[in-house]
Amino acid sequence: MLLLGGAPLAAGCGHPASRDECEAIFKRSAEIELRAQNIVDPKLVEERTAAVRSARGNELIDRCVGRRITDAALSCVRQATTPEQVDRCLE
Repeated sequence: MLLLGGAPLAAGCGHPASRDECEAIFKRSAEIELRAQNIVDPKLVEERTAAVRSARGNELIDRCVGRRITDAALSCVRQATTPEQVDRCLE
């Protein structure tokens, strides 16, 4: 799962991303990545998201916190339905 790994957050304007915002991006990214793999059972999505979170989640979220992000990028992530859309939101 990419989950914030290579995608830069919106640069320039905006505000420093908070931990809560980065957590929300992580969770939404995980849900979308799993759905792309045809994993849609809510319990399984929750379990797999928790597994990724314990394996690499803090590292990914820590790299996100403080980076510039816009409200429009956050809104875009919330509405995204594919991993590619999430990446475009965070460019």
